[in-house]
Amino acid sequence: MSISLAVLNTNTELADAFVQKIERIGFGSVSQISAENLPLHEPLAKPQNLELVACFSVEDLQQCADANLLNCCVLISHELPSAQILHAAFALGCIDCWPLQLGDDDLLQRIAHVENRFKQTVRQLEESSQRLVDMQFELEQDQLLGQQIQRGMLPKQDKTIDRFLCSRWLAPSLILSGDFVDYFPLQDKYLACFLADVAGHGASSALLTVQLKNISWRLQQKFGNPSFNSPGAMLGWINATLIEQSIEKHVAMFLGIIDKETNVLHYSTGAQFPPALLVNDQGGISVLEQSGKPLGLFPDAHYHSDSIEIPTGAQLLVFSDGVLDCLTPTDLAEKEAALLQAIEQSDGAASLWDMLRAQFEGVDDMSLMAVKRIS
Repeated sequence: MSISLAVLNTNTELADAFVQKIERIGFGSVSQISAENLPLHEPLAKPQNLELVACFSVEDLQQCADANLLNCCVLISHELPSAQILHAAFALGCIDCWPLQLGDDDLLQRIAHVENRFKQTVRQLEESSQRLVDMQFELEQDQLLGQQIQRGMLPKQDKTIDRFLCSRWLAPSLILSGDFVDYFPLQDKYLACFLADVAGHGASSALLTVQLKNISWRLQQKFGNPSFNSPGAMLGWINATLIEQSIEKHVAMFLGIIDKETNVLHYSTGAQFPPALLVNDQGGISVLEQSGKPLGLFPDAHYHSDSIEIPTGAQLLVFSDGVLDCLTPTDLAEKEAALLQAIEQSDGAASLWDMLRAQFEGVDDMSLMAVKRIS
């Protein structure tokens, strides 16, 4: 570690006297700079040298402050300045005041004191930096473990439930995802599937997906009761559950119940966008558009159910809104049109996902659920 000293040339008489005194005590070379040539310094993460600027007035200190030279200026004066001047000087980031009336030994001691304070600051910065590195590593490890747990809650990929093939794909914007997909049999006759998109992304939104998995289990237990005999009624119950727990996160959701005997999909949505799509084996697309409030915000929200038949070879596609960020157009309607075009150009859901994933920039979580009637 070394100290370099530059003297502003705003007061020639005082500057010359200070330089002579510094050189007499064997400090070393001292440079002189003009106020117009003050460098704009960026804060150093690990400073190695103490670069001091000798100033002769509060105005000098102000110019140094304007040049981002904070905490590296000393005030030089013939005698000890007034309390008012010292207060103004230290308010501008001055680290010490060296009156020329100081003896040589006293001045060397003041310089050594400044250097020791600088060394201590450097050590503290290095220790803080290492602590931040350690904390970041621990946080990343925790999130990676959370990611494994979250993936473990997802249903099996390409799971066949009777005559239906269920698939899911998720791409988090960070490590954890606020999107969640699940599909499972309900009693012997039905197949349930849902995609939920928790507002925001990251750890806080990912924690709510644990609650959504719990909701999956409770739906399986409660299905068939009078208040659980339709997707709309189920969304109403989920909405009330989220509000009751004061989670302060709203959820967009598509919930479908497929009658495996009649091959009819009964569905309900809450602020789910883009709307779910049913693609038949000829490539024809039906838009399953509904209006519904997001879950977890409005206690009086009601959700209605619609139904549509799923012919053989048809495939239900449900997206989170993160897929829209993968599409080039900026207008929302044009994005929807681009998504339909991408579906027409793709060879199935896996191909569609690869196409979208290739343009994924991590702006938001992105997910896709596909349920295909295979016979």
